[in-house]
Amino acid sequence: MYKLKLNLNSFDLDSLNRTEKYLLSVFSFFDFSEIKQQIHPKKSKKITVLRSPHIDKKSREQFQIQSHKKTLSISIENKKSVLLVFEIFKNMKSPGVEIDILVDFSTES
Repeated sequence: MYKLKLNLNSFDLDSLNRTEKYLLSVFSFFDFSEIKQQIHPKKSKKITVLRSPHIDKKSREQFQIQSHKKTLSISIENKKSVLLVFEIFKNMKSPGVEIDILVDFSTES
C-alpha cells in the first residue's frame, strides 16, 4: 500500500484552488477512492520598511505576504498507479503553486 501526501503551497488562493480541482478530477478519473483533503490556515507575514532612511525616520511602509496551504492524502494499491501519478505530475503545469510529494510505503503481513 502506497500513501501519497501532496502539500500544495501558494501565495494566490485562486491558482491553489484551480490546481486542487484539477488534481481531484484526475484522481476521480483513475478511481482512487481514498482521498483526504486538509486545509491549513493561511499564514500572514508583515514587513515594515523605512521610506527614506536619510531624512524622515517616522515615514514607513508596510507590506503583507499571505501564503495558503492545502494537503491531499491518497492511498494507492499498486505500483503502476503510483508511477502513473508521477508521470502526471511531471507533465502537469501549475503556475504559482508549489507541490511537495511525500511517499509512504507500508507492507502488510
